[in-house]
This record gives sequence, C-alpha cells and structure tokens, in this order.
Amino acid sequence: MAEKKELVDMLLQVSPGTPLREGIDNILDGSLGALIVAGYDEEIEKMVDGGFAIRCEYTPERLYELAKMDGAIIVDEACKTILHANVHLQINRKYQSEESGTRHRTAQRAAKQTGKLVIAISARKKVVSLYKGDWKYKLKDLSRIVEEANQAVKTLERYKSVLDKHLSNLTILELDDLVTLHDVALTLQRFEMLRRIESELHNYILELGADGRLIHLQFRELLLGVPDEEREFLNDYMTEKQTYEEVYKLLHSLSDAELLKEENFANALGYGKSYTILDREIKAKGFRILGKITKLSGKDIEKLTTEYETLSDIQEASDEELLDIKMSKFKIKALKNGLQRLKSVIELERD
Repeated sequence: MAEKKELVDMLLQVSPGTPLREGIDNILDGSLGALIVAGYDEEIEKMVDGGFAIRCEYTPERLYELAKMDGAIIVDEACKTILHANVHLQINRKYQSEESGTRHRTAQRAAKQTGKLVIAISARKKVVSLYKGDWKYKLKDLSRIVEEANQAVKTLERYKSVLDKHLSNLTILELDDLVTLHDVALTLQRFEMLRRIESELHNYILELGADGRLIHLQFRELLLGVPDEEREFLNDYMTEKQTYEEVYKLLHSLSDAELLKEENFANALGYGKSYTILDREIKAKGFRILGKITKLSGKDIEKLTTEYETLSDIQEASDEELLDIKMSKFKIKALKNGLQRLKSVIELERD
C-alpha cells in the first residue's frame, strides 16, 4: 500500500491542471529537455554544485525559460518557488541507474538518493519520465490515456454487470438456504476482478487530472455502493479468525493465474485451500440482505444478527420471537415483507 501511495503522489504532482504539468508541457512544446527536482532539503543541498540560486515565484513560463540551460532546475515540493537553476547534481556513486541517457541516469540516481520526485524530459523523444525513490514511471500522451481510460470504463461496466448477476443469484440462494462455498468464492472472485480494473482506471484518472473529470464521474457512478456491499458480503461469510485486513491482503497478493482458482478465495475467507471443500454448504449471517431493507436501521440489523446465527434462522423466526427481542410490529412487518419483496423483484429481473 505504501508503494501504491508513492505512485499516486507522483501522478498528483504532475497531473494536467497543476502548475508543474503546465511547465512540463511548455518545455515539450518548445522541443527542449530538462531535469527538474521537486523538493529541497539538506540532502539535496549537499548535491548542488554550480548554477545559481534564484528563489523566485514559480510560473510555468519561468520554468520553460530556465530549461533552455543545461543544468538541473530545483523547485520546492509545493511547486511555488523556483530555488536553483543550471546546477550540476553531485550524486553518491553507490546509487546506480539502468538508464542510458545522461539526463535520465542522473534523474534516477538523484531520486534514489533523495527520495524526492525527479523529472527527466527528453527533447528528442518528447518523453517525460518520473522518478521517486526506486519508482519509475513514464508519462503517456494524454490522447492515449483517454483512449485507454475509456476502454477501462467499458471493461469496468462489463465486470460490474457480471458481479450484479452473481449477487442476484447469491441472494436467491441465500433466501432459499442453498448456498455453497463455491457460490461464495465465485462472488468474491468477481469483487476482486472488479477492484483490479478499478485500480487501473484510478491511475488513469490521476494521470488525466483536470482532463479526466467526465471519466471520474462515470467511475464513481459505476462503483456506487460496491465497497459497502463487499464489506457486508465479507461480514456474512468470512470466518471468525479472519479480519478485513487479512482477507484484503490475501486477495491483493493473488497473481493473475491464482485469480482464476476459486479455492484461493475460499482460503482468503478462512476455509482452507482445498478444492474439495467448495461443495460445502454454507449459511449467510444476513448482513448484506438485511441491509437492503430500508426500514431496518443499523441497530436493527445488529440486533438480528446477534440474536440469530444465520439468515435462515431470521427467516424462520416467528413474530412472537421477534417481539421478544424488542423489535416493533412495524419493523417485523418491514422485515417479512422486505425479504419476500426482494426475492420477487430478483426473480422478475431474471425472467
């Protein structure tokens, strides 16, 4: 997760609409190259050799003019002040680089030594490379990112549609008390596949910055309610020895090949990794389905799932038993009618 944050931080600093990105675009448009360090501390101060201190307000136009010189340009981390220009960076020899060009080698080594964002702009190839610590990321052309992002949105729509079908099928099975571990593992697999496309699309949105507003709106609309439903699903089926953090850690560690094996998802929920256990009958606690009944509050759901072990037990409970646990007649009627209506609606949609 820390590595993911490093990438996000890099993309946010240079996304379209930011002053730094405007300066980078100006340099590219002018067919110039540049080496830019975003941040200044004692470590960078030791590396600075030659050049001159400026300490003037940052503007994209000033960055462009200073890029006409060969040395590195240093700005503060917030990109509000240009601190130095035309400097040579004296980097410790222990920091190596696999890059071929002098500017890119210097940028990568400086990023490893300082942990700051260092940007190398190639005049000949018109390529912008970002370095931070051990991270390296090459910015793509905006038109290409938009094309890839739109394709990712279409994929996300398909995956969301498949997940919705699996959840509808699971709801019917839960209400009929016919759920197997295979059904549960398959549904969790769809949640994880959706999340991976979501993660990829999120990176596109970050890189597009202000130019990605419409795609971001589509992204938010498609995923509305999905995280909450996944959490309720996990509440229903993960074993007591598992925590959300452990489940998510196991899911995120799966390779693309492992993602296709349902037993890995049964294992993430705490049931073991044997393929033979997938036929095992399993009962939902009821969090996800009860959450769909709007008249029931969070306290009502907590009361029901605490008093009864499974959704099946809740369905079989008589009005008198529900009154004994301090549920009002209104809430009891809402519960009974809600479960019946939910099943009818899904069956109609399937027809």
